[in-house]
Amino acid sequence: MSLQDSITSVASSSVPQPDKFTALQSLLAPLSSPPDLQTYVTSVLAHAPSLGLVVSRPAIASYISHIVGIECSQADKEVLLRHALTVLQPTLVSYEEQESLVREHLASLYESQGRSIQAATILRGIKLESGQRVISDDYRVDISVRMLRNLLEDVDTDAIESDGEDAVAPTERILLAEDLINKTAALILKSSNPIAKLHFKLAQARVFDARKRFLEACAKYYELSHYGSEGEEGIDLDDRLVCLSAAVSCALLAPAGPARGRMLASLAKDERVKDPEGGLPLEHAMLEKLFFDNLLPREDVKAYILGSRRKVPKVHLISRGAQLGEGDYEQDSVLDRAVTEHNLLAASKLYVNISFSLLAELLGLGSGEAAEGYAAKMIQERRLRAVIDRVDGIIYFQGGGRGGLDEAERQNLKAWDAEILGVCLQVEDVVSLIQKQYPEFVDGV
Repeated sequence: MSLQDSITSVASSSVPQPDKFTALQSLLAPLSSPPDLQTYVTSVLAHAPSLGLVVSRPAIASYISHIVGIECSQADKEVLLRHALTVLQPTLVSYEEQESLVREHLASLYESQGRSIQAATILRGIKLESGQRVISDDYRVDISVRMLRNLLEDVDTDAIESDGEDAVAPTERILLAEDLINKTAALILKSSNPIAKLHFKLAQARVFDARKRFLEACAKYYELSHYGSEGEEGIDLDDRLVCLSAAVSCALLAPAGPARGRMLASLAKDERVKDPEGGLPLEHAMLEKLFFDNLLPREDVKAYILGSRRKVPKVHLISRGAQLGEGDYEQDSVLDRAVTEHNLLAASKLYVNISFSLLAELLGLGSGEAAEGYAAKMIQERRLRAVIDRVDGIIYFQGGGRGGLDEAERQNLKAWDAEILGVCLQVEDVVSLIQKQYPEFVDGV
């Protein structure tokens, strides 16, 4: 009797349901070839109305465990798991849990092969909201975090290899991860899994970094750099230092201004950065320059790119995809703009005023107009206190120069401005009186 006929005989028999399940198990146990296994699951699902869900559901779950446990090649396992997904689709509403189990095993297979995109794609098919079964918050969080880890796998590398027809562009991967983070943010608070929470925070930091939200990324990386420092389960010392290095890099890339200054103050107080034996000498040197608003020469930035513990992602070093040498960064890249804005802020501490031509030379820009553009943008965003005189081509920094103006000097300037304003108003009143009393004189003038 063929396998298909045997399953038909079991389904049509009048024996109790537990005995039908036992009979199906005895038929499944000796099977190992993919064709026989595919015939088995197809026949079981075809006779599901006769078997009933009480038998067919555990029979399908047992089949999944069987194909995962048998000795066969990974290619055969992939074929069997994908076939199971295909035959479950028409009656998915009755087998959601079994289909989710297939997807989890198939994703594990892809993860073991380094096919992260296909793993994430398979996991995205798992229904986390269902009226057919009870799904715990921990399960939702675990699947979501697993998807995040696969979406972000190798996303910082210079070239992400195509993963076949299921390949997803790096930018789209980041957007998918950001959307998933937003959906999972409320659930993660209910999770009892500390490792899942840790991976979720790391995914947040990486997405913020990739989306150029550097202040938020800096805060997340800095928070992660403390995980496990008190002996609790978390990140080991080397990985904590990598997170701390990433926080310094994000502070370098963040827009110069008061908000970044507050973040730099927190980083500057960290003893791990100051420790000469801590393994972060370049991060310490860079942090000092950033915190004290020192000018950043290109050579120092290049040394940091080459030697920092956590490498600056290449996407932040290029603007038009040019081929770069070791430690170089392209003009108008994210890093280039960040360094220019920092040096402009540093110049405001050194000068009371400066012409745009000299400022452009100081910042390494091609023209005074470019320097004026940077200054105008920072003034508009309230990140730089200055006044631009476009007629003379000069920028006046408020409180500029070493030490700036003290309170008495500022009050004197305000009083002087008020006196000048008063004189101008009086002159205007005199002109108005002359116009009224001697109009012929005004017409002659």
